[in-house]
Amino acid sequence: MAGNGPGMLIEENKRRALRHRVLKEGKIVLNNNWSVVDCCIRDISETGARLRCKDQAAVPTEFRLILMADNTMRECCVVWRRDDFVGVQFKGEARRAPPRKW
Repeated sequence: MAGNGPGMLIEENKRRALRHRVLKEGKIVLNNNWSVVDCCIRDISETGARLRCKDQAAVPTEFRLILMADNTMRECCVVWRRDDFVGVQFKGEARRAPPRKW
């Protein structure tokens, strides 16, 4: 059964940090900044994010994510994949993104 009435099951949120819905441009950076995959950041928290990527095959298990709006970069590790979406966990603190040509 689904729902939130008496006797109904409620799926518990197992995240460690509250996620905020966003719609931000992101860049997945690979191969020592030689390759870039465009993505859309849909949810973000202090510990991770949900990304929408058209080319799942191009997204490795570990990569750097650049958040274009605030010019920061995060080291990421993929924790799940579904359809066009990728759930990532942040490894370490955000830092300033390096200068780039794209």
